[in-house]
Amino acid sequence: MYVDVEQKNWDEILPFVTFAYNTAKQETTGFTPFYLLHGREAETTLDTMLPFCPNDFDDNNITKIAARAEESRQLARVHTLSSRQRSSTLRFQTPNGILRSRRSRMGLYSVRKVGLSEKLLRRYFGPYQVLRRLSAVTYEVQDFDPASRKEN
Repeated sequence: MYVDVEQKNWDEILPFVTFAYNTAKQETTGFTPFYLLHGREAETTLDTMLPFCPNDFDDNNITKIAARAEESRQLARVHTLSSRQRSSTLRFQTPNGILRSRRSRMGLYSVRKVGLSEKLLRRYFGPYQVLRRLSAVTYEVQDFDPASRKEN
């Protein structure tokens, strides 16, 4: 599901993107944002079609559920701190010039369009085939046709 080129349908897609983000397990915390906020996983359409009620989710165990949610939040804080420490020690190095071999596949970075939100634009277009290198940052490319590619 993508926002159209003129970005006129972003408001129709936003609820789906929000739900997907809130129900996806985050690498940093190890939990979904919905779980950290509510202490339980979100119900999906499949959950309502095939109801399942585990024994520990009744009115008598509310304190147990709240305690488990708080433990999860504390664990998420620990995961976040360790993730920060790992990322602060990484060194990002970029090569002076990117040399692509002939026939390699690549995507083209799109130029920013005035008046449109950059976050909603497609990042790359492609794949394209590199024909030759014109300069350190400029390449001659053509549309990549997978049918014409020879497998070795």
